[in-house]
This record gives sequence, C-alpha cells and structure tokens, in this order.
Amino acid sequence: MKNITIKGARVHNLKHIDISIPKNKLVVATGVSGSGKSSLVFDILFEEGRKQYLQSLGILAGLDDEDKFDRIQGLSPAIAVQQNIIRQSNARSTVGSRTNIMNRLALLYAGEGSIICSSCGTPVNDNLTCLQCGHIEERLPPSYFSNNSPNGMCIKCSGRGAYFEVNIEKFVADSRATLGQVLDRAGLTPGYLRLFQRKFSEYVGIPFVQLPEEVKEDIIYGHHATGNSEKRSPCLTRIFHGRFSRGEDLNGVYANVLCSDCYGFRIGEEAQRVLLNGKHIGELGLMTISEVHKFLKDLLQQNALTQFGKNLQEEILRKTHNLIRARLGHLSLYREMPTLSGGEIQRLFLHAHLDSKMDSLIYVLDEPTAGLHESEKTELLKSIQELKDLGNTVIVVEHDKHAIQMAEHIIDIGPKAGIEGGQVIYQGDLEGLLQCKESITGQYLSGKTTMPARAIHPCIETAPSLTIRHAKTNNLKDVTVAFPLGVMVGIAGMSGSGKSSLISDTLLPLLKSHFHDTSVDTEENEMDSEEGGAVVTQLVADRLEGLEHISGYAEISQAPIGRNVNSNPATYIGIWDKIRRLFAESPEAIRQNLSAGHFSFHSKGACSVCGGSGSETIWLGGNLKIDKTCAECHGKRFNDEALSVKYKGKTIHDVLEMSVSEAVVFFEDNKGIVGTLKVMERIGMGYMKLGQSTPTLSGGEAQRIKLAKEIGRRRKGNILYVLDEPTTGLSLYDTAKLIELLDELVANGNSVIVIEHNTVVLTSCDWMIELGPGGGPEGGHILAEGRPGALKENPESITGRYL
Repeated sequence: MKNITIKGARVHNLKHIDISIPKNKLVVATGVSGSGKSSLVFDILFEEGRKQYLQSLGILAGLDDEDKFDRIQGLSPAIAVQQNIIRQSNARSTVGSRTNIMNRLALLYAGEGSIICSSCGTPVNDNLTCLQCGHIEERLPPSYFSNNSPNGMCIKCSGRGAYFEVNIEKFVADSRATLGQVLDRAGLTPGYLRLFQRKFSEYVGIPFVQLPEEVKEDIIYGHHATGNSEKRSPCLTRIFHGRFSRGEDLNGVYANVLCSDCYGFRIGEEAQRVLLNGKHIGELGLMTISEVHKFLKDLLQQNALTQFGKNLQEEILRKTHNLIRARLGHLSLYREMPTLSGGEIQRLFLHAHLDSKMDSLIYVLDEPTAGLHESEKTELLKSIQELKDLGNTVIVVEHDKHAIQMAEHIIDIGPKAGIEGGQVIYQGDLEGLLQCKESITGQYLSGKTTMPARAIHPCIETAPSLTIRHAKTNNLKDVTVAFPLGVMVGIAGMSGSGKSSLISDTLLPLLKSHFHDTSVDTEENEMDSEEGGAVVTQLVADRLEGLEHISGYAEISQAPIGRNVNSNPATYIGIWDKIRRLFAESPEAIRQNLSAGHFSFHSKGACSVCGGSGSETIWLGGNLKIDKTCAECHGKRFNDEALSVKYKGKTIHDVLEMSVSEAVVFFEDNKGIVGTLKVMERIGMGYMKLGQSTPTLSGGEAQRIKLAKEIGRRRKGNILYVLDEPTTGLSLYDTAKLIELLDELVANGNSVIVIEHNTVVLTSCDWMIELGPGGGPEGGHILAEGRPGALKENPESITGRYL
C-alpha cells in the first residue's frame, strides 16, 4: 500500500478524523501546541504500528482494548524518538557507550593490543612472552577494557575517573578540636546536628584526631544499611553532596577530585598495560571523537593489525566520521550523557538510527530541531532526509519553519488547542499551507500574522547589571560578562558553545549560594540525595557582582517536574489538595463519612485492582513495555466509592479529565484554584488536562508549567527570571503568547535571562550575549554582545546572520 489510512481517529481531542498519509515520504505534522498532533502521530500511528508488529510475532494477543479509531491500514513497524525518551539521567551513560564506540574499542584492544609485562614493564612478544624476564602474559577479555564492568573499572573511583571527597581538615582547626566543635563548624542543620550528637554522644567531647578510625569513617562516609548496598547512613559525605547538588558554594569543603589511582582514565591497571600505538583505552576515552578518528587513521596507515582488527578499525572510523559530520566531533568518549545539550543528544540518537541502515519502517520524530542553532539545522535535516532515502516513512512533529519547508507532505492539525483542536485543517504541499486562511501555522509562515512588537529599553548601557568575573566552568575561557537588569537578555550560540555552562552551571549556582537560607531544615532533601545521582558540575568563577540590584531569582528549567506517573499538573501547581477538600466537604461525602484521602488515587480512593494506576503494565524485556487499561476501573483509577460523589455534577475523575481552560470556568468562584490556571491558559496551555501524567510532558511543557507556578506566586518585582529554551514545543502562535508574558514580567520591574535558539525570541530581546564560535573546546568565548540590531551588523556574530 502506498498510504497509511486511518478512519475515525478519536483519541484525546481528535474529532473522529479520517486521514491518508503517503508512505516513503518525509511528512511533517504541525499545528499549535496541544492541537492533537502528538495524539495522531504517537498515540495512534506509533503505538499501533508497534503493537501490530508485536502481535504479528505472537506477542500481546488480545490487547485491542482501547477505542482509538475505526480502522487503520498500511502500517509498518514503527520506531519513535521522543523528547521524554531522549532525556538522560544515568551518569554512567557516556557518548562512547551510547554510540557503542567504547565496546568496539574494547574488542580491538582485547584482540590486537600490545601487552606490557606485569613483572618488569617491558613489551611482550607475539607469543605473549617477555624476552626480558621470561614472564608469560595472557590476553584480557573485552570486559577488562570497560569502565562499566566490574572486571575493568578502577576500584577506587568505581570507573568514574573522579570521586567526591570531604576536606575534613577545614573543620579540624587543631589537634584539640573536639567532635562537637567539628560538627558545629560543619554548619549542619539543627536536625542533623541533633542526630549526630545522639548517635555519637560518647565521643562528642573527645578531640576528633583521637577518635577510633571506624568512628571517623562512619562520620565522614557512613555505612551501608544491612542488605542494601545502595542506601547509606547519614554522614558528612551524603549531607554535603546534597548541598553541592543544589548549587551551594561549600568553599572547598566538598569537591569532585581526580581519582588518585587511575588519574581519570577510569580503567584498572591490567587494561592500562595494553597499548595501541602507545596509548591505552583510557587515554582514548578522554579524547574527543575527532581526536579518536585521527588516532585510528594513523593506526590504519601503520598496517599493523590483523584482518579482524582492520575490520573493527574501519567500522569505528565510519562511526566517528558520521559523528564528526553531525557536528559532534568536539565530544569526548567519556562525556556523560546528562551533561549534553538537547541538540547534541538528538543528533546522537538520529546517528544511531542512521547507523542501523534499516528500511521499510515508520520513524516518528518529536521536534528533532529542538535545542539546535539555526546554523546546525541543515545537517540534521539532511540526516532526516537520509533516513527517508533508506526506504523509510519519516513523520516529524515540528514547528520549525525549515523542517516544514523541507517536507514533502504537510499535515496541519487544529485550528487551536484542546477542545478547539483535533481536526485536519490542511494536507498537502507548502504553497497550499501558506494560502490556507484557516491554518494559524500558514498565516504565521506567510507573514500575514506577525509577532508582537516589544518596546525596546532605551538606555540599557546605563542600567544596573549582574557581572560574573572570570568564569572557567566546563569549556568557558576565563569569561567576564555583564547581564543588564530590568530588561530581557537573550543568551545565544551553537550547541555546546557554553550557554548552559555560563547560565545553568555558573550564574544559577552563584545565585543559589547567595540567596540560600541555611537556617531552614532540609534533612528530607539531603537524605534523598545520593552520590550516584545526576552529574554535578564543578563551578569555577571568581565572583558575582551586582546582587544588591535584585531581591530574588526564579529558575525555570526544562528538568522534569515529576518522574512519578501519579504526579500531574494539578499536584505540581498545588491545587490538587484544594480540589479534594471540596469533594470531601460535599453533602454526599459527609453523608458517607469520606475524607479527602478517599479522593486520592494513591490512597483510600484507589481502584483495588490496579492500585490507582489505571492500567496494567506488561513488560517485554529491557525498557519495552505495553500498558493495558485496567478492566475494573476502565482507566479511571478511582474506586466506586470515590466516583459516587459529585461536585457541581462532576466526579473527581471528570475533574482530572478537564483541560486547564475548562477548569478555569468550572472553578471560577474559587480564587485559590484558578489563579495559576489562568496564567497557564495565558501562555497557551489551556489544552492541557489537569490529570496528565507529568513524565509524559515535553521539556517545553514542563518549563511553562514552572513559569506559570512562579508567576502565580505573585512575588513583588525585582525578580530575575532565568529560562532555558522556553520555546521548545511551541508553535509560532504560542511563541507570540510567551513573548507577551515575558514582556509583562519586564514591564512589572523584573529581569529576564533566556537561553534560546529561536530567532523570533532573540530578535525580541533588549540585549544579546552570544557564545562560541563553535562547540566544546572550540566554544566558551563571548563572541558578541549588544542589541539584536547590533549583532546583525557584527561580522563576528554567527547568530546575527539569522536574526
């Protein structure tokens, strides 16, 4: 079949639509945020394509439990690359492991490496015999060359290359300092101080240096709970790591130090004695992809390997060549995935799929241009075209005008979001979209509808500012930069140029350190923070000047607002308890003696069969799973008792199914509930359901909910708002709403700093700071700064060419 045909699609807000999508084409689905694009592409095309393929293999028979459509034909097996899949949190996942390059190098070293004698340190011959001392060596298995394997990792740092260490000498002034004095100087919260004083009561008055070694170890490093190698008892290491993770400046008391055994190479002594062209695999791990490529090309010219080795070498060279072409050559193989920018991660994932050379599939991509500089989009769109040219159908959910212009077929869903969306407004080529009066996307792309114009601040040069002095965090090259206050400042630059290093890893930790209230008890947060968590960057900067000009700050990042499937927008913005209380106070609830807990799906009100999840999860191995709707509650999550009570004619389940816009009308007489909801509606999130599971939100959606919550707090002016790519997931229509909201924040006496690639937002800024010129080692410089108009004329500015 030449087309994928869907009849009567009706999941979420889709209004029984019929659609025919051409196969073996590059198709772009667009429309305002919340119009129904993802419902059509992910919830029907991808899910059904995956399910049909698995059922054809005899897996998952009898799972046709959801009434999403009448009929679907022409599907192939489907693969999705979604934003919420792409977010990485495993610090052990590196560029080298994710691309499989480190595994290939391990095979190369295991089979072809020259071995240094463990007895006398001289090379052994081809028979693995040392001619110097006669010692016979053995070839190591590939696992000995992996820092993630128990055989290969450096024992001291567990294969991480570094470890966090408490500098206890900072608290021990002299040999007479008692344990009690040391704990006082450590600045523990009152709760932790009491805990330590009770636990070590017999040692409190003894000089710290005279304590038994096991007691010192317990105080500094703690001990693992019986039967649980992960959970560590309260100790200084654990407490300080929690503070460090939240950006507190600990003045060298707690720091990430280079491993004294492996010196950052991450592997054990055995693997360090196996060399290729004089280097062991740990040295290659610290190299950039470009440097590894050159190293292997030089090795290839020496013609010193067997045919097996040459084949491996050529395979790795092909991988590194493609990654360099995708503008990822600046990344080192040991670079942790959580430290990558969104654009870098997206390109790594696309590279993996291109590398597989599979055809006859349906690829569904979720905003692949998100996090990319305008100059980087061309290469990515070429890669997407290559994916299609292999013989696949590529369906891209996108708002980017370049991606829409490149499409062979465009589907515009709308006209607006939520209940006002869910219809096919247009199908066809670009020219037709530009002429379509009913299409909001077409009207913006054609220029018939324009972006809001901002009144640019007249005297920025004389405005007060925040100034960072001598920042060297990550790839920053001793940067000193001033951020004008009372205006909107855009931070621009290519992926990996240093934008996040400057703002997220330098400015925000300095702000946190200044405004942090150390008198607040934070035991609960500290108890939850373990060393094995996310990667923490070492802040390197002299100081932050000008803090007297602001009264506070608000960080609006793209980090998930909740990893628990039970978390939703209503719980995050703080209205869920108020809603449950309204139900508990209703006459019917009082008659049945039901409390607020009876209206919670993870408490007394939960369905007894699914436990309040609404579905049954079937695991297929690895991360692959299928969710089947609960047969008892039919996905409603609540038991019959909870559903028997109504407030204004609606059950608690009905309320969770409401969109934000519907809830604003429904709760109009309750100011404590509608305040933040109205802000969400103003920034284009009226379509979102109150009960949508937060792990399903895109980074952009999560960020806008945070922004709505912050604005809903109604703080007085003089607040610095810091946003990280807030236009992720936004159509041009919604971007216009965002610009109006940010302009309102500035007009009310606040300051805004926004990391962005979107040229519409950057052009609307009062001031711009551009980093570059490239990514990784080639970035970290202030390339240009000034008004957007000045950057357009600045030959040094790369972003200015696209404004």
